[in-house]
Amino acid sequence: MMPFKFRLERVLEWRELQMRAEEEKLAVAQQRLEAVEHRIRALASAELKSEWGLRKLPAVAGTDLHALSAFQDRARKLREGLELEKQQGEKQVAAQRTRLLRARKDFRVIERLRENRLSAWQYLSAREIESIAADAHNYKLIRSRDDESESSG
Repeated sequence: MMPFKFRLERVLEWRELQMRAEEEKLAVAQQRLEAVEHRIRALASAELKSEWGLRKLPAVAGTDLHALSAFQDRARKLREGLELEKQQGEKQVAAQRTRLLRARKDFRVIERLRENRLSAWQYLSAREIESIAADAHNYKLIRSRDDESESSG
């Protein structure tokens, strides 16, 4: 009886490697997106802190208000840039998810084919074993009949 050998094993390994690579790319894209989101939250926090810090002062000078206004203008421009970067990151994550799903599908197709071929091989292997066992049993019966006929004749 021949051992099971899947002719497309290397293809299966390649598809799995592709799938793992796409998973890693998705993880990197998600980390980048999370970093941008973190920067947006940090910027919003800095804006609030500066505004609250100014409000806590007993007296506010015009230069302080001017500095706060300039900071808020820079923060707004930076936030707009970060929002654009976030949108691009979301698009990249969505595109990478699509590539990952395609890679998983390609891998699963080959994997199912392997499972089907293994099941067929196991079935044929079991049938071969049953056939050998039946042949052995028949041989034993014939042999015992021959032994009986020799001893009685």
